[in-house]
Order: sequence, then C-alpha cells, then structure tokens
Amino acid sequence: MKETIVFVHGMCHGAWCWNEYFIPYFEKKGFRCIAFDLPGHEHKGSTHRITYSLGNYVQALHQVVEKLDQPPIIIGHSMGGMILQRFLKTGSCKKAILLASVPPTGVFRASLRALFRYLGLIPYLLQRNLLGGFKKYPQLMFNETAGFASFMCAESFIAYLGLFIPVFHPISIPILVVGGSRDGLITVKEFQQTAKQYNAGLEIIEGGSHDLMLDTDYAKTADAIINWLE
Repeated sequence: MKETIVFVHGMCHGAWCWNEYFIPYFEKKGFRCIAFDLPGHEHKGSTHRITYSLGNYVQALHQVVEKLDQPPIIIGHSMGGMILQRFLKTGSCKKAILLASVPPTGVFRASLRALFRYLGLIPYLLQRNLLGGFKKYPQLMFNETAGFASFMCAESFIAYLGLFIPVFHPISIPILVVGGSRDGLITVKEFQQTAKQYNAGLEIIEGGSHDLMLDTDYAKTADAIINWLE
C-alpha cells in the first residue's frame, strides 16, 4: 500500500501551493498525496476577510487525518508547521516534516524582524491586513517566483495572533526540520533551535526561500525530504 502524505499549507496560501510542484513530484515517487485548503483559503487571490482561529485550522487537519486508514506522513509549511505541532498534542502521524515552519517558540521574533526590516509593513499590521503586507514585500516569502504572490489570499488575524503562543508539549515521532538559507521570515538559527527541541533531523537548503516548495530549485527540497523518508 502506498504511503500517504498530507500537506498543510501556510498563511495566505492554499492547496494550490502544493499542486504546482510538490504533489506531481511525490506522486511520481509512489506516494499518495492529499492537499487541502484550510477554512477560508479555498479561493486563490481572495481578499475576503476571515476570522478563523488557529484551533479551527488544527481541527481541519484532524478531520483530514481521521478519514485515513493508516497514519500519514504530514508536511506542514510555515503556519502549517505550527498547525502540525499543535495537532501532535493529541493527534498522531507516522512522520512529520516542518517545512520553513514557525518555531515552537512562536512568531514574536519573526514578526519583529520583519517590521524592523520593512517599516512599510506597520500600516498593514495596524489594518490587520496580512495579505497586503506580503504582497507589498513578496521577498519575505519568495525568491525568483514572486509571481505566485497573486495567488495568495487574505489571512485571519485571529489565527496570526495564535501563532504567538509557544508549543510546550513533547513530540516523540520522527521529525525533519527543513529551512532555506535565504528565508525572509525564519532564520537558520531558529530552524536549528526547532530541530534541537524536537531531537529532529535538519536540512538547510542553500539559497532556499520561505516558500521552498515554489522555488525554482524546489527539487532540492523535495529530494532532501525523500532521502530522509527513505
């Protein structure tokens, strides 16, 4: 029976971000792939404001996993990585990959860095318009593939606030932490700290952006994940 990978997207994204490159890649490797839209993320480019909590997103992941016959491998990107960490408090999976993930300590440091580096983000933050900020400064997420910014949708500010709450529970399943050396939001040091906290494997993709699955060199990231899974 094929192993199943469940993909959890991050802030302002949707299942589309996996469908571009990662799902075709992993399907060719023999995996069954499931990507789903978190509540309110069903439409590319939507500017409709949403008010879901991070807990709502965690519950959405539980609902996907509960329908499966066997524990899956779960890959969580950015906010999706924090959703995955919170899911593992009561849920389970075979293996977990934290891809450019929010660290267990939360987004406080990442948010401060972004605001100091790009002061133009402050008005968007005050307006609770996270999408506007990311579209003005796509380099926070993308390298050469900034065209994907038009696909991004509005994000719940309530969910964003939930990312400030640290994760304290232990996680015992095998974990791989993957980060890009040119990530505009999370630092290599934070990836290293996440791997240390969870006694996890660590892969730093040289030149990789925050959206590693949409980089031109996405295969470098996918290959690193495959090698670890094998």
